[in-house]
Amino acid sequence: MNRSPLRDVTEDDIDTYKRDGVVCLRNVFDREWAEMLRPVAKEAKLNPSKFGLLPSLNQARFMARTIPEFRKFSFESPLGEATGKVLQSKTVRFFFDELFSKEPNSKSETIWHNDRAGWPVTGQMVPSLWVPLTRITKANSLECIAGSQRHDKLYWLFSTNAQQMVRPASRPTQPDVQRLRGEPDIQFLSWDMEPGDMLIIHPWTLHYNSGNPLDDWRFAISTRVLGEDIRWDPRPDCLNIAGISLDEMIAGEEPDGPLFPMLWSADGRRDSGEDYPRGFSSKWQPEAYERARQRIAAKGGIKVMRDAEGGPSTEYLDELKAVLRRAE
Repeated sequence: MNRSPLRDVTEDDIDTYKRDGVVCLRNVFDREWAEMLRPVAKEAKLNPSKFGLLPSLNQARFMARTIPEFRKFSFESPLGEATGKVLQSKTVRFFFDELFSKEPNSKSETIWHNDRAGWPVTGQMVPSLWVPLTRITKANSLECIAGSQRHDKLYWLFSTNAQQMVRPASRPTQPDVQRLRGEPDIQFLSWDMEPGDMLIIHPWTLHYNSGNPLDDWRFAISTRVLGEDIRWDPRPDCLNIAGISLDEMIAGEEPDGPLFPMLWSADGRRDSGEDYPRGFSSKWQPEAYERARQRIAAKGGIKVMRDAEGGPSTEYLDELKAVLRRAE
């Protein structure tokens, strides 16, 4: 299986990412990567306790900690090189990975949001690398709003930590982007994709998924990486990162060490991932997953929690529309 991209990153790829806040790179990976990962992904979704994964909201997370196939993909595939060249970053470090799945004929909605508030960092080189393991059509693709990465607004994201907090008045909920559908000068982007393709999504880019109306499972890995401009900026509402506390994130310092291995660098450095930790501080028993599932079900999901805060933001919608129109 290939360690370097099957095709070169072009100036058009770089320009598309800068303009739209997302780019679809075609034919990055050998098909064997998806063929190796797909059955493991389904087993991880259906039986997470088999792999000792942490219970989380509708997806598996930190698979590289416990699953050899995902570890191999993180540290030996060409995702770091392709991303570094698109971002024009001299270095790319591993952050963590997630598995997103949608059951056949699922109506489970992922609300419009961006990932910015989840990351305890400053800088913009912390994209999500969305890699499908199954064929994707526009019917079950992610949707992104072209140019939305230009809107400098720190929205409130429903991380586990944020759910325990009172939302500050200065932090609006995620915006009501659905109200912009049909406006001719605002681009809603979606893609037909094959295993081997990859989306690179800017952390400020608004994105969404309406579900999976097809008769087959939809699986995609979302690997998060750190580019050269990233520095720690810990906040209590951020996502918890396995193995590292907020106290260890020294504001203004660059992430480093075995928790953040170098996936690629312009000068040829690349860590093997051998020192990347295995396992977690707790061992989850099968019944713990059921308790976690019940807690999540009782809360009603992310959309219900957002709506309990007054629904999606509308006060910044005109500001967002103006930014999107300038992006044209």
